[in-house]
Amino acid sequence: MFRSRFFWKLFMSYAIVILATVGATGFLVLREYRQDLSERMETSLRNQLVCLADLVDGTRPGLEPATVMRRAHEVAAATGRRITVIAADGSVIADSDADADGMENHGARPEVREAIRSGFGVDRRRSATIGRELLYVAHAPGATEAPRDVVRIAVALESIDKDQAAVARLILAGAGLASILALVVGAFIVRRVSYPLDRMRRVVNALGAGDYAARVSLPKTGARRDELGEMASALNRLGFDLSQRVSELTAGQERLRAMVAGMIEGVVAVDEDDRITFSNYAARRMLHLDSTAPGFEPSKRSKLRLWEQVKIAGLDALLATARRSDSAAQCELELSSTDEDAVVRAQAHRFQDGDSVGVVVVLEDVSEIRRLERIRRDFVANVSHELKTPLTSIRGYVETLLDGAIDDDDYNVRFLEKIESNVLRLNHLVTDLLSLARIEAEAGFLNLRPVDLHAVVEEAIRRHEQTAKLRGQTLRADSCSGSVRVFADQEALTQVIDNLIDNGLKYTPDDREIVVRVQRNGKLAILEVEDSGVGIPVEDQARIFERFYRVDKARSRAVGGTGLGLSIVKHLAQAMDGSVELKSQPGKGSIFRVKLKLVE
Repeated sequence: MFRSRFFWKLFMSYAIVILATVGATGFLVLREYRQDLSERMETSLRNQLVCLADLVDGTRPGLEPATVMRRAHEVAAATGRRITVIAADGSVIADSDADADGMENHGARPEVREAIRSGFGVDRRRSATIGRELLYVAHAPGATEAPRDVVRIAVALESIDKDQAAVARLILAGAGLASILALVVGAFIVRRVSYPLDRMRRVVNALGAGDYAARVSLPKTGARRDELGEMASALNRLGFDLSQRVSELTAGQERLRAMVAGMIEGVVAVDEDDRITFSNYAARRMLHLDSTAPGFEPSKRSKLRLWEQVKIAGLDALLATARRSDSAAQCELELSSTDEDAVVRAQAHRFQDGDSVGVVVVLEDVSEIRRLERIRRDFVANVSHELKTPLTSIRGYVETLLDGAIDDDDYNVRFLEKIESNVLRLNHLVTDLLSLARIEAEAGFLNLRPVDLHAVVEEAIRRHEQTAKLRGQTLRADSCSGSVRVFADQEALTQVIDNLIDNGLKYTPDDREIVVRVQRNGKLAILEVEDSGVGIPVEDQARIFERFYRVDKARSRAVGGTGLGLSIVKHLAQAMDGSVELKSQPGKGSIFRVKLKLVE
């Protein structure tokens, strides 16, 4: 109930105020009482001195000092006061507590001087005669012009102090009781105030720390209609609204994070010092950033500038241009990697980040587009060349025949055979082009069904066996035991094997061997065509499956072919949900490996 630090702070403040107020009130009451008691004592003594004036007046007519002494003792015994009679010259005539003859002259006493001057005199001091603190009140009756005797009453201050102590005890007891009652009542009042305030303080701190589910739960909160109840309800409504808005912002940020992270374009943001504030996976992959570089988290910032982490010519200039321009700055950047050069189209926009200006850069990898453009240019050039060469030969032979060679029996048949050869070459080229175009354009055009790979390979070897024998080459199969059935289109599979065997025969010298292997590897069937030919250089292996790409153009044209066979092999293998690989060593030969799914 009373464990809250906030309660104790508030209660201690309340207690200090109560105790200070009670203490100050008691002190003022005691001081006023002491002053009032002193004034009443002085008034009482003055009245008594008026009644004792005859002691002074009676000395002149003939009262003997002994008589005055006796009367002073009588009055002192009756009143309990010390009575002193002093002559006008200051000598002591009589004293109720001491021998007057042995007492010093009292003319210099303050109360005596004041009484002779104005009729009454008052003083407080320690008596040298009896050694006690006394209150002296003196009275000199009669006219002020003539010398007058003085009668003085002295009262010990101990009696006044006792009365004050008694009153002080009563005041202290009353103040203590009132303080205890006020503190007990105040404790419950403070608790009633401090508990909801402390709960609200805790909820505010929790909301500030990110706990948006925190709420003020007070006993009978709903029944409270005072300001604290309204504040608690308002704070709960604020917490609910804040929780809703934070949830919406969090969901939006998660959506943004997912979209940015899943973009194929790279996104990088830098601050005013070009330090990375966030980047997505695509950007880190394109720019080869460290894996510990900041992701899409603005709270993390890199210590290095972007152009210090990524050595790309023109990147710093792009950032500077974007900061100066109101529109987007664009350029193409060349990225050098370990494998090949890549090209990205970079678009930079500036944005305001508080008082600083940051830049967000969107990177689009256009390497494939540039590669396809290069392939397209090469394709057009190659097709033009492949078409132009036989057409030029055909035209030359036709013109020769038209010029009269048709009547020459030594040339007309040979020229017509040349024309036929070039026409067949053109027909093969057009057929391969149409076949390749159909493969690329018609997704799912193949009829995939279980096919016996052994049977297709054996049939292909029989078709090419005669060609191999004419060249002195050995063409043989090296297949695993058992049936190997794959999901494939039989016609497409036949075309793949024919192209690979034909390629091996063309680029393998005479008296060498071409081996066709069929193997199993888990759920895959492996078809390999291995030759012992010239091999393919490493720098050309990545492009060997491109259309019309030839490693040695002179040799390729010498052995014939359209330059589309391997490209057709690649596309057909992919259309049958498979793949094709190359392993080659210059001077030792090549292995083309096709992987297809086995029928379980």
